[in-house]
Amino acid sequence: MSCLVYLKQNLLMSFTVAPWRAPLKAWLPFPIFAVLSLVLGLSSGIYQPGLLESDLFWILPLSLFVFPSLLEESFFRGVLIPKNTYQRGSKKIIQAMLISTAIFVAWHPFNAILFNNTAISFFLDPVFLLMVAALGLSCSYAYIVSGSIWVPTIMHWLTVLVWVFFLGGRNLILEA
Repeated sequence: MSCLVYLKQNLLMSFTVAPWRAPLKAWLPFPIFAVLSLVLGLSSGIYQPGLLESDLFWILPLSLFVFPSLLEESFFRGVLIPKNTYQRGSKKIIQAMLISTAIFVAWHPFNAILFNNTAISFFLDPVFLLMVAALGLSCSYAYIVSGSIWVPTIMHWLTVLVWVFFLGGRNLILEA
């Protein structure tokens, strides 16, 4: 199968599946991730509760939807996870989730090195990377079960929005 055919059958088709058509079980890992992330983030001091103060406050939701949420999910789920994974059984599901998540986690320090040197130590923090792994597993599962790129994109976007706007998150757009 050619690369273009794969992208059409995998990534482009996932854009046509509406998130509200996703089964409930596709969304279930997200609240578990959210609670885990809050506990880890608050107890480790990574999360610093408070409201973001920025002149870009109103444009950030859209920019954070595009990057990191939509672009990262398109690659880490829409490209890396074959569309038919759910039908191939639990072994293939687990394998796809682990590979996609491992690359997703590795991307974060690489992203800091390439685009924001001030974030390197933060993006290498084991607690942060554990939360990234939990998000990656949640988004991978959501994509596999729903067949929609929108479900993991919304999950990723909500995570980043809450982190940046309310928990002192590093915003690479503002810091670049």
